[in-house]
Amino acid sequence: MKISEQELQARVDDLPQEMSPERDLWSGIERAIQSKAQEPDSSNKKLVMPLAWAASVVAAVLLTWVSFTPNSGVEQSQSLVAVMQDSFEQQKQTLLVSFGRPDISKLPPAMQEELSKLASARASIEKALRDDPDNADLLNLLRWTQQQELDFIEQLYRPQWQSI
Repeated sequence: MKISEQELQARVDDLPQEMSPERDLWSGIERAIQSKAQEPDSSNKKLVMPLAWAASVVAAVLLTWVSFTPNSGVEQSQSLVAVMQDSFEQQKQTLLVSFGRPDISKLPPAMQEELSKLASARASIEKALRDDPDNADLLNLLRWTQQQELDFIEQLYRPQWQSI
């Protein structure tokens, strides 16, 4: 069905200027605000962020300390990888604790598969670093992979906005 531009304009002009919602939305908005105000969760979030920052600072201090200790190059690189691994595990546990220690095995299979791929990639990089501990590219790749895993976990469990 073809209509002319003038007919289209006439139909548009006949449309109402404002639309009203089919139902009153204020009651749903009020309930969402009240339920959000009653959640005791906010005190936990205030505690978790400083812990995450503290863990990051400790990791940075340890990395700096390791880089200035008078070890041989191989021992220094291997200890750097160990510090990175420890720091990652601490950050991961802090993140999981902040979300109430969720059971990862209850995630959908696709999400479990993504987490296992990231863990497998991280393990492969760690194994490669045992053979070539001075490889800066592998160290950066390990750091990036660890951060991707942390970001994915945070994305999975971050509280979503309530829908009204």
